[in-house]
Amino acid sequence: MTSTPSAESDTLLADLELTRALTIQMTCLGTLGLIVAASALGGLYETVTGAPATFQFGPVGVEWWTSALDVLVILLLTTVFLVPHEWLHGLAIRYYGGEPRYGFGVAHFILPYAYATTDHEFSRDQFIVVLLTPLVVMTAVGVPLMLVFEWGWLVVPLAANAAGAVADLWMTLTLLGVPADARLQDHPKGVRIYGDADDRPRRVSVTALVWDGLAGAAVAAVAVFVLLAVVGPFALDYLGVDSLTIGTEGTFTYLFSFASTPTEISLSVGPGVLTVGAAVGLAYALAMGYRRAREPVSSAESNAGAGR
Repeated sequence: MTSTPSAESDTLLADLELTRALTIQMTCLGTLGLIVAASALGGLYETVTGAPATFQFGPVGVEWWTSALDVLVILLLTTVFLVPHEWLHGLAIRYYGGEPRYGFGVAHFILPYAYATTDHEFSRDQFIVVLLTPLVVMTAVGVPLMLVFEWGWLVVPLAANAAGAVADLWMTLTLLGVPADARLQDHPKGVRIYGDADDRPRRVSVTALVWDGLAGAAVAAVAVFVLLAVVGPFALDYLGVDSLTIGTEGTFTYLFSFASTPTEISLSVGPGVLTVGAAVGLAYALAMGYRRAREPVSSAESNAGAGR
C-alpha cells in the first residue's frame, strides 16, 4: 500500500472536513453522550458493587477547598483520557504501517479536540479499526478495573472517553457507506476518500439517517434543556408565574416544573427533554434524507465530515 494514490483510475470520492454545523452537532451529541454514558456506567457500578459511585477526593468536612478539589479532580479526569485515547489511535496507525503525528485544535472556535494523524493510506476496514481502537480498548480494560477494584472514579474518564469518540463513531458510520476497497488518507482536519468513480457514496443511506437522527435529537435535547433550565426561570418570574408543571412526573412526558415562593425558587427538568429530542431527531433525519434525495449529484458529493 502506498501513502499517495497514484493509479490513474483513482477518483477523490469525498474530502470530509469538520463544518460549523457538524461541530455544533458533535458538541451537543458529546455533551448528551457524556451524561448518558456516566449514568449507564454509574448504574452498572452500583448494580455490581451494591454502592453508588462517589466522586469525593478530598477529606470530609475540611473547609471550602474540599469541594473545589473534588471539582478540579473531576475536570482533570474528564480531560486526561485524551492521552491514552490518541496514543491508541497512534498505536493502530503504527500497526498498519503508518507514522502517527499528534496535535490539538479548536474547530470553528467551538469544539476543542486532539488528533492523531498520518500520511499513510488505509483501506476502509483498516481505518475503521484505527477509529474504534480507543473506544473499544479503553472500555474493555477500564470497565472490569472499575468493577473489580471498586474504583468508582473511573466512571468519569470512561464516560469522557465514550463522549470523546463521537467523531470516531460518525466517521465509522460514514465509511460504512463506501465500498470496502476504497482508500483513505487522514489529515488533521478530516479524511480524503479515494476509489473508482462508480464508488461514490450514496446520497441517501441508513448510516446517514442514523447520524442525522442522533445529531438532531442531541441538538434539540440540549437546546430545550438550556431553554428550560436557564431561560425558563427568568422568563416565568418576569411574567409573574408562580408555578408551572409540564408533563406528568415519573413518566417520559415530564418536561419541566417551576415554583417560586418569597423564600426560594425551585425548578426541575425531566426525561421529557429526551422525548422531545427523539421526536425532533426523527423529523430531522427524515427531512435531511428527503433533501439529499433531491440534491444534484455534485452537491451531494460535497458531504461534510469530521476529524478526530
